[in-house]
Amino acid sequence: MSDGTDFFRLLGAIGGQAALFPAAGNAARKAVNEIVRTQLVAEDTGLEAVRNIRALLGAAAFAEALDGVPAPKAKVLLGRVDPHGPAFAQPADRIRALLGLADGSRGPSAPPEKPARKAASKKAPAAAKEPAAEAPARPKRRITGRSALRVSEER
Repeated sequence: MSDGTDFFRLLGAIGGQAALFPAAGNAARKAVNEIVRTQLVAEDTGLEAVRNIRALLGAAAFAEALDGVPAPKAKVLLGRVDPHGPAFAQPADRIRALLGLADGSRGPSAPPEKPARKAASKKAPAAAKEPAAEAPARPKRRITGRSALRVSEER
């Protein structure tokens, strides 16, 4: 077949005449799963695309395709569609989270709230200060006796 062949159109034509290909049922299932997996792990696939793919395939076919995604790629996909979601250690938990996001039973997690910063104390300009509330200065302590002798020897 030539490079200009529209293979998706051919797949649609084969699917429309599935009775002509009774022995290829398993191969068709594998091909669909591989096409879906390839699209799911593509870098530009976001949450909306995942939801559209699930709506097109149905719950069972989508779950079968998603189950075949390798664990590291499923982790990347989950991080892409839910960047603020929890980090799951088990691959099965990641798949369940992706299925929930795809069917809409679970929404993407909101970004964590940043802790409120304390207001920095800004010094008021010198002209704005009121001189009436100043505390009296403490008198300096005089060093006498042995302490004075020791300080003078150190100098």
